Amino acid sequence: MVGHERDKVVTKTVRATPPAGDPFATTRNEATLLETVRRTQAIARSELIRLVPFSQQSIHRLSEELVGKGMLRILPPRISGRGKPSPRLALEPTGAYGLGVTIDSDSVFVTVCDLVGNVLHHAPLSVEANDPEAVATTSHAALERLVVQMGLPWARVAGIGVSMQGFRLEPGTAFITPVPLSTWNDLDVVELFETNATFPVMAENDGTLGALAELWVGAGRRFEDFAYLAFNYGFGGGLVLRGAPYLGHHMNAAEVSAIFDDEASRRRPALYTLLDMLRDDGLDFATVADLRRAYDPAWPTLDRWVAHVAPALNQLLRGLMAILDPAAIVFGGEAPVDLRRRLIAVSHRRAPDRLGRPVPSPDLLLSTIGSDASALGAALFPIRHRLFTASNGGVGGSGTS
Repeated sequence: MVGHERDKVVTKTVRATPPAGDPFATTRNEATLLETVRRTQAIARSELIRLVPFSQQSIHRLSEELVGKGMLRILPPRISGRGKPSPRLALEPTGAYGLGVTIDSDSVFVTVCDLVGNVLHHAPLSVEANDPEAVATTSHAALERLVVQMGLPWARVAGIGVSMQGFRLEPGTAFITPVPLSTWNDLDVVELFETNATFPVMAENDGTLGALAELWVGAGRRFEDFAYLAFNYGFGGGLVLRGAPYLGHHMNAAEVSAIFDDEASRRRPALYTLLDMLRDDGLDFATVADLRRAYDPAWPTLDRWVAHVAPALNQLLRGLMAILDPAAIVFGGEAPVDLRRRLIAVSHRRAPDRLGRPVPSPDLLLSTIGSDASALGAALFPIRHRLFTASNGGVGGSGTS
């Protein structure tokens, strides 16, 4: 589904109107066709008639226009049966590029991806994560340098997406951040970044962006409805419903830690509680990044921590299953893969009904995205907004996506 009101985006740009020939100035029908091709990865043009509300003539015209804009490419047909085979359509990877800045609790990363979600660059920046001015200035300079060094056409760069940890007090791009990012607290991220920006800037919660990455290259390949859990210094999440990220009325959907009261919050699967337990056991790590670098599956503390947080985790999972009934729940975030695998192992599916019959439960999946999914999601965010969810070419103000 393209362009529905559940998937809000607040974005500001440094350009009031798109330049002549702007490749991102797609119509809503073009966006619908692009989204359909993206989901199928490669599809015969003749088969699109089953998936989009357009005539065959309109499909041919729209696809030719998108090929001309460099957003779609034509692949050789697959020959099966009689009749003239139809050419296949797929996204053109070089049609658009996205730039991402990921602000984790203790580090900052910049990411570059193409239209299909290939990560072309992902690296940390030498900057203090809790210094907003330095992060904005350093990341912008690094991204401009990368665009030049990688030879990316500036007109094909959709913009800069910023991943921030935290929740909102009101719709917008200011977040209530975790303690290690306290200087960012209630600071409008887009206003800060657009001061130096050459490209459109937008910002979103890291859990939602992790879910967006899964939609593009992970669980979304199989499911239209799933939840994403981000095991970071804190504990957050994101939702995808009917094939689109869902933010909710106050733009705080999947702020999963809010389900716990003060006492239960101390038992939630947030990595700061693991850092505390490791410190008590003589393993002192200042940051989650330090933990990841030194991580040893043989640490006895890990089993104790998993047992400590399992009741709260299962409380949350029961809530997701009962209220949303998603097809899958993806375990992602900064937590090491081994740790996330252990959390899945202690997660409960739905209990049988009163007659002992099994009740359908979501698949519990380990995120397979190589880097932290929120980093890829940050880079994909401007591509999604400007090409797949709006008919205004991605310009201006706030809107739906």
